[in-house]
Amino acid sequence: MDRVYDIQLTNKFKKQYAKISKQPNFKKDEFEKVIKLLINNELLPAKYQNHLLTPKSNRYMGMSYTT
Repeated sequence: MDRVYDIQLTNKFKKQYAKISKQPNFKKDEFEKVIKLLINNELLPAKYQNHLLTPKSNRYMGMSYTT
């Protein structure tokens, strides 16, 4: 059974989202597409350069290392 994640918005995320959503090159539909992939525990396409979000993250998402 595939794991489905629940998204919880932190204050840090809300601030960063508000900042980045004002930029002219921000594409809300692309952002939502990536969020849906992450929620469904799917691998991100190479164009999104999958990486750990924080140094102490336990997420692996198909990467060859964890911290």
